[in-house]
Amino acid sequence: MYKVVIADDRPSARQGLHTLLEGSGEYCVVGQASDGAEAMARSEELRPDLVISDLKMPGLSIIEAARQLKSRQPHLKLIILTAFDDCEDIYRAVGAGVDGYLMKDTDPEQILAAIGQVMRGSTFFQSETNEGGGRDTIEAP
Repeated sequence: MYKVVIADDRPSARQGLHTLLEGSGEYCVVGQASDGAEAMARSEELRPDLVISDLKMPGLSIIEAARQLKSRQPHLKLIILTAFDDCEDIYRAVGAGVDGYLMKDTDPEQILAAIGQVMRGSTFFQSETNEGGGRDTIEAP
């Protein structure tokens, strides 16, 4: 089982993701956080395998937290689960070493599939910014 920390400033979002992950039987949620600084503290304290975080929360940016966490815990996988599909945010996430970027309205089964892919060593970046209004998914080995 993979140990996970969930970070989101909305308790309902944390609870929904907690239920999804625990229900899969592959993940154990060991901690939760409501902002970037708390996510960083929980990650350093609990040493999870994965942090799943909202992009825009109060305080420390999760992008800046990602840079620090990845430098201290190179094994750590980090996925951003957000409602923001700005290409600039995605580029910043990639530059910070984030392993995945998913939209919050993604089907739960696809969220689990993307998380599984990241945990197996791939990356997964999803955006709704293409002109046709559809969703682009960028997967890398």
